[in-house]
Amino acid sequence: MNHNRKLIFFTCAAITFASMLTACSRDGRVLRESGPGQGESIAIVTTTESTVVDPNVTTTDLFSVSGTWLDSGSLDPRHTCLGSNISPALTIKNVPAGAQSLAISLTEVTNPDQPLWVVANLNSDTQTIQEGGLPAGAIVGAAFNGDQIFDGYSGPCVTDREIHEFVLVVYAIDQMLEFEPEPKSLASSKLLLNAIQSSAFDSAETRFFVQNP
Repeated sequence: MNHNRKLIFFTCAAITFASMLTACSRDGRVLRESGPGQGESIAIVTTTESTVVDPNVTTTDLFSVSGTWLDSGSLDPRHTCLGSNISPALTIKNVPAGAQSLAISLTEVTNPDQPLWVVANLNSDTQTIQEGGLPAGAIVGAAFNGDQIFDGYSGPCVTDREIHEFVLVVYAIDQMLEFEPEPKSLASSKLLLNAIQSSAFDSAETRFFVQNP
């Protein structure tokens, strides 16, 4: 081994595996020093996506109202003006703390200023409302039923073949409302609805659609 080969051998032997800062080529040349990050090892880490769920919040704890229909389902024709025009049974759950009374409104989504059912001053512990009835002491506004106005529930009155969507809302209110609606007065019923909406601190809703066969 001549002097040059001894020098090359010594240079390569002096490179330790731990440092990995330089390397030798097959022809004996010394490669240039690694740049930043080039001498670092690469660790492959397998990760799995996880969802953090707050155990203190569940859908069963939410303020809710349900009717005799699936949410966004069709309304039984008995509850329309072409049927028996009878108010549906309702189930109310998880009324928020602080509520002193509950109220109800029923409107068509595209015509929210035309109430079909406005009720106020229901007891805050009300959990069910029977079909065609209301608890004693409730305040009831007037509604428009096709071609006449009367006090109480007015079922959806659809005369075309289009799909109409309606929303029924239950409001939580921190007081009993002092309001006496005028009999068979839509203007008075709208004032009652405005009083309900301005006084409510929470609400729950359910929707349904009506379409003539």
